[in-house]
Amino acid sequence: MYRMHKVFCATAWELEGERRAFYDVLGQFNEVAAMGQGLLYVPVSLTNVRDKRPYQYVVEENLRDCRHYILAVRDGWGPPERNFEQDYQLALACCANPALPMQEVVLLLRSMDGQSSGFAAALSAAGYASTSFADVPAFQEIVRHRLTAWLAAESRTAAAKSAETP
Repeated sequence: MYRMHKVFCATAWELEGERRAFYDVLGQFNEVAAMGQGLLYVPVSLTNVRDKRPYQYVVEENLRDCRHYILAVRDGWGPPERNFEQDYQLALACCANPALPMQEVVLLLRSMDGQSSGFAAALSAAGYASTSFADVPAFQEIVRHRLTAWLAAESRTAAAKSAETP
């Protein structure tokens, strides 16, 4: 039986390519690395809905159940119908709560033509660390890197637990 960890990937409306790439990367990573260690990363995302507000309760429920949260945005938190600022803050609160499974929150910022946006400066001023990426392949590489780090941490935790058991 696999241990399962949910990974929520939220993307701005115009980053549908990244959301789809998330599923591809996660599936490949499960097959190549995670499943061999008895772990399965389960993807969670918000599909092509124009207005997420009717689903906000379900979004928040899923955030509380997830192990990791990836938010990919471009030039702001999004319009009122698809704004991710409160979701991001909830994910940070979940990460700070040891009773919940959330271990890491990742904020990715799509840069246009390699230029830093005013939103990047606003995030930094608010104390939010973000990682910029230029395109879908760069997004995939960042997600792959995070998955590798998460799996390594999970392996260390499992090894420490088995060493404690006499």
